[in-house]
Amino acid sequence: MLTDHAADLLFAPTELSLANLRAEGLGDRTHMVGDVMADLLLQVKKEPPFMEIPSLAGIENGYVVATLHRASNTDDEDQLRVLISALQSLDVPVALVAHPRLLAAANNFGVVLELGSVRVMEPLGYMAMMSLVAGARGLVTDSGGLQKESFLLGVPCTTVRTETEWPETLIGGMNVLDPKAEHLAELATRQATPTSDQPYGDGRASHRIAEILCGAD
Repeated sequence: MLTDHAADLLFAPTELSLANLRAEGLGDRTHMVGDVMADLLLQVKKEPPFMEIPSLAGIENGYVVATLHRASNTDDEDQLRVLISALQSLDVPVALVAHPRLLAAANNFGVVLELGSVRVMEPLGYMAMMSLVAGARGLVTDSGGLQKESFLLGVPCTTVRTETEWPETLIGGMNVLDPKAEHLAELATRQATPTSDQPYGDGRASHRIAEILCGAD
């Protein structure tokens, strides 16, 4: 908030963000441009290698992708055990893309990750990760960015947190909060209809920002 108030120009990614900035009295400095993360993902989807990475493709009944890295989920042993147990109990394979923080916490607490449905994978590059998520039946995560990316890819997301930075992803049940993974068995592979709305823009946010900056005094 301090940075926002000190800035000469603000670029809002969504209408809700714009409304929040206007409520703070910053409307005259704010431009509604769209989301640069959407720019990147919409561009990547056009690239030939996209969705060509085999990963877990071809597995009967599909798979779920999972990531965990936030302190609230990894540094609390009881919480970590609850989440990992819920993932291991799913009836489809789970690609757990293991953040170093998760691996360190699991080692510290003696939590075995690769058990039941869970298959541990090393961190992936952006293209590979987006391809993996795009081919999944669902995503389970505590990542802010992945919530938005799964929304843009039309993949149902279950967020193991009490809140989301991106309330737009909750539209149509594309993202559901389940902080204790109490309903993960039903949520992880649920059906959800992607919205036709584009709350994060048309993929030209960066162009609008550049045009505004080039025209600034």
